[in-house]
Amino acid sequence: MIIIKTTRFGELQIDENEIITFPYGIPGIPFERFIVRECLDPVKWLIAVDDPDVAMLIVSPFKYFPTYGFQLSDEIVSLLQAEKEEELEIYVALLKYNDGVAVNLKSPFVINKNKKIGAQILLEDERYEFKVPIKR
Repeated sequence: MIIIKTTRFGELQIDENEIITFPYGIPGIPFERFIVRECLDPVKWLIAVDDPDVAMLIVSPFKYFPTYGFQLSDEIVSLLQAEKEEELEIYVALLKYNDGVAVNLKSPFVINKNKKIGAQILLEDERYEFKVPIKR
């Protein structure tokens, strides 16, 4: 058990098997180890283990965009060590946008929930943008 102290979340107890490693990192964040914690359903926190004050809100895109989908490259499938699609969880960053919120559909997080390996990928699909408002 690892105990980390944060300004935002207080003291967090982290089990080693909760830690998700992002071998390629996340652009703009100099850490590779993260945990996912519940916030207010369906929103979750993606928190850097090595500096827990670095955290972002994430959400499953399918809750708001049921037709969202993309193909993973062979390189990412290999990195994530995914054998079945069911092993993968997809999240997108939740962003403040004007008077509401938006999500980043262009750069989803893909996590192998069994192997605890993650990657943030950049989609070349023109249908998706970096800031897509969520309608209330």
